[in-house]
Amino acid sequence: MRERTEKFLKQKEYIYQIIYPQTIVFRDEYAQKCAMNYCGKYNKSWSCPSAIGNVNNLREKVLQFKYAFLYSKVTNLEDAYDVESMDKGRNVIMNDTLELLDLLKKGSEPFYILSAGSCSICKTCTYPNQPCRFPERMLISLEALGIDVALLAKENGLKYYNGVNTVTYFSIIFFGKKNE
Repeated sequence: MRERTEKFLKQKEYIYQIIYPQTIVFRDEYAQKCAMNYCGKYNKSWSCPSAIGNVNNLREKVLQFKYAFLYSKVTNLEDAYDVESMDKGRNVIMNDTLELLDLLKKGSEPFYILSAGSCSICKTCTYPNQPCRFPERMLISLEALGIDVALLAKENGLKYYNGVNTVTYFSIIFFGKKNE
């Protein structure tokens, strides 16, 4: 799995590092921003709080892994208000992450993925009236777990801020169960 993931990330020109999940800093105040509806998705998506359940349970889940690929892609913007390019950049990492998810599911090794922002597979989420259409492909954001992405990037030699008129999106794939 490690080799397939690394090959995929290189082919797609991602910047990445292999990290230890135990070094991740979880900040309750970041997770609480979800409840404050900073992004407008709270209680509107199966991939966001409150639908994802207890955040501490998800944190425990990712900490059961020995390693993770933290990867990012920088998107250039025309200016700080270029929302169209921001959306395109997020869609690139989301679609690539879904492609990698499908590739890794062909193997037998356990893994878990968190991505940049709320799941965007469906144009309109079925939450809360109907079950998720694609629960096996739904991606939860790093921020929903309260991960301090800027600190995690810095501590692992990746840039969170890449200059004026850029935005950097991150995803993470956890792999290698501790008890194996």
